[in-house]
Parts: sequence; C-alpha cells; structure tokens
Amino acid sequence: MQRVHRKLSRDDVEVLRRQLAESVPQSRADVPQLLRTMRLIARKSQAEYAQLCGVAHRVLANIESGKGSPTVETLEKLLKPFGYRVGVVAPAVSPARDLGVS
Repeated sequence: MQRVHRKLSRDDVEVLRRQLAESVPQSRADVPQLLRTMRLIARKSQAEYAQLCGVAHRVLANIESGKGSPTVETLEKLLKPFGYRVGVVAPAVSPARDLGVS
C-alpha cells in the first residue's frame, strides 16, 4: 500500500491547493498528477480516496500511474470531493484550425 501523507503541514497543503487550482483550467493539466495532488491534499491513501469516491482502489492506482483509461463517470467520481467536473477546454492552438476546419 502506498504511503499516506497525513503529516503534511498546513503550509504544504496550501501550496498543493494553489498548484492544483493553477493547473486545472489549463489544457495541459495532467489527469494522473491532478488526481494524485487532490488525494494528497485530502491526506488519503489511494485505498481511502478510492473508497471515498466510490471507485475500486486498483482503478485509482492505474489512473495515477498513467496506465488506466478511465471513463468520464469514473473521473467525475474522483473529482467530486473537490467540486470539479469533467469538461472540455480549448488548447492554446486549435487543432481544428490546423486541419482547415472552422
């Protein structure tokens, strides 16, 4: 089982919260890293966070390691404790324009 970071100071948690808030609206946000950061902020192990969100521990572990391919429903469950939802963001350069699509 992965080590739980319950001993993070309030300042450490605040830094993580700011980093999370800064990265979420950006199209380059990395889902595995976002979920791991959220879990650390919650001071939960993978098993605890998975149970809190109603998903299998193995599912969360696979997503955090970059091996999983989660459904939108699973991502919604994992984002819910922080009030986030799955959405669409525009990249810095629109791929559609590169393809001649408007």
